[in-house]
Amino acid sequence: MKTNDVLRTFTSEEEEATFQEDFISEEGPTHSGRTYHNVDSSAYWMPRDEEEQLRLTGSHFAAKEVFKGNFLPQVEDYISFEKGVNCLDIGCGPGTFLMDMAQDYPKSNFVGIDIAAMVNINFKLPNVSFSLGNVLEGLHFPDNSFEYIQLRVFVNSLRKDEWPVALKEIHRLLKPGGCVGFFEYEPRETGSEDCKKVFRAVVKLMEYHHQEPLAGHKLKEWVVEAGMEHIVTVEDAIDCGPDTGRAKRWRWIWSQSCTSMGPYLSPLLDVKYEDWPQFLNNHMDDMIRSHGHITIVRSVA
Repeated sequence: MKTNDVLRTFTSEEEEATFQEDFISEEGPTHSGRTYHNVDSSAYWMPRDEEEQLRLTGSHFAAKEVFKGNFLPQVEDYISFEKGVNCLDIGCGPGTFLMDMAQDYPKSNFVGIDIAAMVNINFKLPNVSFSLGNVLEGLHFPDNSFEYIQLRVFVNSLRKDEWPVALKEIHRLLKPGGCVGFFEYEPRETGSEDCKKVFRAVVKLMEYHHQEPLAGHKLKEWVVEAGMEHIVTVEDAIDCGPDTGRAKRWRWIWSQSCTSMGPYLSPLLDVKYEDWPQFLNNHMDDMIRSHGHITIVRSVA
C-alpha cells in the first residue's frame, strides 16, 4: 500500500461531502446539560460536547509536556515520522494529536477514527483525514496499513472483555516492525481520605460499566496475549499541590474531568447534583492541600 492510499477512505467526492456533513452535525443525547455520543453498544460514558473537546485538547498538550513529546522515544528505534509513515489514532476525539503531529511531520499521513463526531473537518491539514468507526466492529482498512497506531485513554471506553477484541484488530492493522502507543489514566487512591473517596467513586463507576481501572499497567500482559511484543511502560504521577504551571494545568484537567463525570459521580458520593460545583471546589482545594496526584501510564508495543 502506498502512503497516500490510507487517506482515501471515500469512493467519491459526493460520499465525502455527505460524510463531512454528518460528521460535523451529528448530535447525541443530553444529560444534565451535557451532550453524549449516541452509540448504544459503546461503554464510553464521557461527554462529546465543546466543553469536553477543550478538556481533551488541554490534556493533550499537558501530557506532551510531561513526556516531552507526543510519543515515547523508544518508538524512533522502529519507525521514522520524519521519513514518512502512516499513523492511525483510534478514538481521536477532536483530533488534537493528529493535527499537532501532522504539522511536525509533513511527510507522514495521519488518520483519525472515532465513534462520535468531535472534529471540525474544515480545519484539517492535507496529510490528515478523519472518519467514523468502532474498533470493536472492525475498521475499514486492509491488513498491515499503519506503521504507528495510537490508543489513548480507553480505560473508560472498553469493557474488560473488549480489550482483546480491540488489540486483535490493532495487531491486524499494524505493519510488521511498526509500533502501538498506549496512553492511559489510572484512578489510584491518593491525597487525603476525602480525595481518596472521589478516586474510589471513579473506580466504582468504571467497574459498574465492566471496565478495568488499571488498564494502563495490565496492557503489558494484554499486548503479549494479542501477539505483540511489549517494549516499554513508563508512568508519571503529577502532584497537584505545588504552585507551578504544571500542577495548575493538571488541576484544571482533573477539575474538568470531574465536571464531566459529575452526573455519575455525585450519587456515588451522596452529593446532590446541584451541589456538585461546590463539592468539586472543595475537592480541588483538598487536592492542593493534601498533594493529590494524577497518574498517567504510557506504553509502547
